Amino acid sequence: MLEKLNPGTVTHIEVDGESRFKYLFLAFGVAIRGFRYMRKVVGIDGTFLKGQYRGVLLIATAQDGNGQCYPLAWGIVDSENEDAWTWFLTQLKEVIGDTDELALISDRAPSIKKAISIVFE
Repeated sequence: MLEKLNPGTVTHIEVDGESRFKYLFLAFGVAIRGFRYMRKVVGIDGTFLKGQYRGVLLIATAQDGNGQCYPLAWGIVDSENEDAWTWFLTQLKEVIGDTDELALISDRAPSIKKAISIVFE
């Protein structure tokens, strides 16, 4: 439904062997199309979800010409580990591509550094 009402939107949901939720990735089509006009600097980070449903919210943002944050993609994962970041960054790479001009900014957590080295060789 979301992809039908928002052309170009990319969603991925992954479940484990028992059909339980594991990962979610969401990037709206308008954000994907607008990224071509943004600076090729992407900030990535995660924060813990502390409600009834635990997990980690991951986000990727760019910066527009006015220096404002431009949200690119969101993810919800089970924990902030190398596997989750590798999965999220793989999905992100599919929607924004990879060029020599692309720079990723993070808090340099070991799991993020390792995932970047795997996905953006």
